[in-house]
Amino acid sequence: MDNIARHYFQHLFTSNGVGNMSRILEGIVPLTAPFVVDEVREALKEMGPTKALGDDGFPAVFFQRLCHIAGRDVAKFFLKVLNEGMGPTLVNLTNIVILPKVRHPMNLVNFRPINLCSVIYKIVAKVLVNRMKGVMDSCINKFQSVFVPGRLISDNALLAYEILHTFRQRRVGKKGFLALKLDMSKAYDRVEWVS
Repeated sequence: MDNIARHYFQHLFTSNGVGNMSRILEGIVPLTAPFVVDEVREALKEMGPTKALGDDGFPAVFFQRLCHIAGRDVAKFFLKVLNEGMGPTLVNLTNIVILPKVRHPMNLVNFRPINLCSVIYKIVAKVLVNRMKGVMDSCINKFQSVFVPGRLISDNALLAYEILHTFRQRRVGKKGFLALKLDMSKAYDRVEWVS
């Protein structure tokens, strides 16, 4: 069972190598500026103090409360990882826990993977996310309703409800309407763009 689950999720989360990230980020100058200490501090402040821990066992509150003691050394470490790409490979280790989506799951599609990363990894990721927030709306199509501040995924549900309501209200005419429901399960995990 372990091998089946491992193979399924490895296949699901492995890139086919068709994406060209450099093309997507082309011309976005603010992302290439060196990272500074204030960005690390801001990311650390924004993190939930006691959210799920990774293998290291340190919650974000550990770094938040001890900033006055080891803040400089911690900031130096993060800046070295962010600006030079250096750091221990153990920082990138992640445990994946699979939780059932339904009461009696019958196959692996019925499970939701949850990543348990180290707080160090989360801080690095948060710094990168904060840097990208300013340019996300120019990288993501205006019809995409998530990942960009000011856009809500719930807008999609409301729009679908309104369209179906309109379909039900229409009772006359020879022309009909068609609604197509697509299963977008794991769409964000598998979508890659060919350059």
